This record gives sequence, C-alpha cells and structure tokens, in this order.
Amino acid sequence: MEFIASKVRRPSTTLLLTGAFALACLSVSTAAFSADLTVTAFGGTWEKAYRKCFVEPFEKKTGKTVDVTLGNPLQWVNQVAANPARPPIDVMVSTPEATYIAIERKLLDPVTVKDVPNLAQLDPRLVQYGHGYGFPITYGDFGLMYSVKRVKNPPKSWKEFVDGVVAGKYQAGIPDINYVATPAGLITLFNQIYGGSPTNIQPALDQVKRMRDSRNVTFFSEPNAPLNAIRNGDIDIAMYYDGRAWSEHDSTNADIAWINPAPGSVAFPNMAVKVKNGSPLGMQFLDELASAQGQSCFANAMQYTASNTRVTYDAKVKPRIATVDKSIWVNFEDIGKYVPQWIESWNKQIGH
Repeated sequence: MEFIASKVRRPSTTLLLTGAFALACLSVSTAAFSADLTVTAFGGTWEKAYRKCFVEPFEKKTGKTVDVTLGNPLQWVNQVAANPARPPIDVMVSTPEATYIAIERKLLDPVTVKDVPNLAQLDPRLVQYGHGYGFPITYGDFGLMYSVKRVKNPPKSWKEFVDGVVAGKYQAGIPDINYVATPAGLITLFNQIYGGSPTNIQPALDQVKRMRDSRNVTFFSEPNAPLNAIRNGDIDIAMYYDGRAWSEHDSTNADIAWINPAPGSVAFPNMAVKVKNGSPLGMQFLDELASAQGQSCFANAMQYTASNTRVTYDAKVKPRIATVDKSIWVNFEDIGKYVPQWIESWNKQIGH
C-alpha cells in the first residue's frame, strides 16, 4: 500500500463554506421524512447496484422503508450540520474528505463491532480509514479508460498519457475541478509525478494547462459524460474509475478497456457512517453494508474491491479489481485542508 501525504492534519471546518464546495444547505425531500431511514448514494449504475444489493435486502429483512438521497457529499454534511439535533440523513455513504469533515464537526456516532457485527469481517487496513466512525464498503482506482479500437497502444505511464494528449495522439477526457475525484485523483497524483506538493500545485496545473492548450482534451464534471463521449467517438481515452469502466464494457460498450498507468492510480474508498441523532436503524443498515452477501452482490455488479474479506468475486471480475498493495493511497485528511486553495488556483488558471 503506497501513501502520498505530507504531515497529517485535520481538514479545516471552513471547507464547508469555502470555494466551489460552498453548497447551500438544501432541504431533503418530504419523501425522506416519510421513510423509516434516509441514506445517501452516488448516482447512475452505482445507485442501482446499491438499491439492489443493500437497500432492498434490508427492507425485506426489517420491514422498514429506506429513502435514498443523491447529491454531493459535502452538501450532505451541510444538511446534517444545519440541524444536528434532528438530522435529515441517518446514514451517509460518501467520500473520505466529507467523512473527515463530519468527524471533526462531531456529527457522527462511533462504530464498533458491538453495533455492527460484520465489522469484524472487514480488512483492517481499510477500516482504519474510518477512524472508528465508519468503514469503506468498496474502493476503486481512478486510472485510464480507453477505446480499444482507437487507442492501439495505451499509455503505460501517466507522463506518457499527458505527452500523448499534448502531441495529439488521442482526444482525452479529464475531470474538471467540480468532479469529486479531481483533488485526489488528478491534482494529488500529478503533484507526486511532476514534483508538486499540497502547498504548491503549480507543477500539476502546468500539465493540465498543457493538455488544455493542445485542444485535445475535454473536461467533464459528471460520471456519465466520458462514457457517452467515448461511445460517440468524441474522445478516445479518459481518466476514470476501473469498476464503472468495466461495467460499461460488459453492459453497453465492449470497445472499452481500462488500465492502471505507472506509477499507479489513486484508490477511492466509499465511506459508510452513521449520523449522530439519526435513526437507530442506521447501525443495522451499516451492518447490511458491511455484510459479505451484500458486498459480494455490489462488488460484482460495480467491479470494485470489497472491504469484507469473505466476499466472493465472479471469475471475470476478480482479475479486474484493484488490490490494496498496487493502489496509491492518498491522505484525504491532508487534501481536505488544501482543497479551497486548489479550487481557487484551478479556476484562475484553468477556467474549467
């Protein structure tokens, strides 16, 4: 397991009100209040698998109803922080950055094996990311998705990818600053490769500007955009999650493949936490999220690596999934401290 980090610091609470991530505290729909439990999820195929593998089995076992709320992880933290005594969300499944902000704001309940028995089955290397307040369900790597027909020799390294875009070898898709993976999966990765640091991301921004100025790159801010662009022939290659890419390959576009360029791709865990003062059912739902059965269903559907060590992978999925030792693990706490400055620098210099 490789970690990229400077000195560990807690993320600043001012992040909640800073830069592009300063999101208004939006009200949860009235449907959420009629349900027994309100949980969060990411959209697209992720949400579909989440409902099938976790929500529906939980409702069947308990006889309770679950409302699934989509949105931005920092928006969810804002919603809870606005009314911590009666939070509109009971369980959050979100990013590590948002989880650490919620921990600092004292918005979460501690999670133990007593409350969540299936926690004992999870990989302890992954559980440590929760700092006693939660755990990853799965994780995936943010590498390169490409068209097999149009990219005959995919880049073996990130430098080769950047230089290939600049030289016009292919049209590429990369995330803009509003995409959830950009701070860790692009800026932090490029900092490592090109000599930057959390306080000096200019080397990373210089490479993004090179690609932008070549006119061989398209910026995206939502997960379906690069899938549609590759399918339509607008781009040939894109920075993207391994599991989503392989799911697209199997379901819609067999021309898609995915690679992990040297020195590796950043791993993104999906953190599951219970909101303080939320429904006590939240702990039962966390146990469902930690279960081998639920994670086997979800990991095979999304082709991500599960945190439960008893998960069984389908034959076609197992060779595709990320491994803890070959992924790059960044310090999301450290990243959270600097994201507001990174957003400002990106907007001034990149403009996307």
